[in-house]
Amino acid sequence: MSKLTYVKGDLFSAPDGSILVHSCNTLGSWGAGIALTFRETYPAQFEEYEAHCKSYGTELIGTCMSIPGEKHDIACLFTSKAYGRRKDKPEEILDATKEAIQDLMKQNQTGKALHACRFNSGKFAVAWTDTEAILKDLGVEMVVYEPVEVSA
Repeated sequence: MSKLTYVKGDLFSAPDGSILVHSCNTLGSWGAGIALTFRETYPAQFEEYEAHCKSYGTELIGTCMSIPGEKHDIACLFTSKAYGRRKDKPEEILDATKEAIQDLMKQNQTGKALHACRFNSGKFAVAWTDTEAILKDLGVEMVVYEPVEVSA
């Protein structure tokens, strides 16, 4: 059974030792949306991700790359081959998400806590409810961060 816990706040304030989960393209670009914040916050992990993409390219689709870090590990879910106008169709992204989450669960044998934003729903433009349904079907336990709304 899945247990998704929703909190308002900053994903990057997750407890030390947890895994930060986000969706990625296979082109080696963290250039927009929350991926850009990942690149700015974890430049060494970005370089590992970029090199991994250069080595394996589109064969990464539907897999998860786990990158260890001092404070947080990062789980890169390869859910789209490209980004922008060339991003995959929502149904392709969802199929890849299911496979990548299954890969993440196999890799996370120590049971580290998973923390994520509403991945796929930003720059990949997939409805969060569709990604959420996959997480529930797979029985994933995860803390999902919702942005804090700033009042004017």
